[in-house]
Amino acid sequence: MTHPTFPLALNDQGAAIIITPCPGTKGLPLAESIAQLKAEGASAVLTFMQQYELEKNDVTAIKDLCEQNDILWFHLPIHDDQAPEQAFQSAWQQARDTVHKLLDDNKKIAVHCKGGTGRTGLVSAQILLERGWSLADASVAIKALRPNSLTLPPHVAYLNELEKSLAKKS
Repeated sequence: MTHPTFPLALNDQGAAIIITPCPGTKGLPLAESIAQLKAEGASAVLTFMQQYELEKNDVTAIKDLCEQNDILWFHLPIHDDQAPEQAFQSAWQQARDTVHKLLDDNKKIAVHCKGGTGRTGLVSAQILLERGWSLADASVAIKALRPNSLTLPPHVAYLNELEKSLAKKS
């Protein structure tokens, strides 16, 4: 058995966003799921679940298991079905440069919420927007892998505002 992953290649040199449901929740133990992500080349794992969700799903060891596998772990909490709030924004300010540097260096990052579609699609799109993609192109690429992503009104509104904000800066 393997943990389901959906790699989104960003170039021909290996940079990718590995879109995935929460490790340890799809029939494979957490430790094996993290080892699989490492074997697939993940240099970092970005977790969008709230702390109580990690506890409820018995995956609180994710940070330690990532460290044991020489994978960076970033906890970037977003409430399910909602746009990112201050907790995410603060954490993202700390993680953003490292995440983009990994991708610039043709590394892979794994991103997940509980099911691997809602918050995972949202932040995958944000990363692509910050890398110069249009929202339309990001949406097509993400939906090709996870068709139920980017459908929630708060997520769509957030990404539309982000795209406008980034356009003003360029």
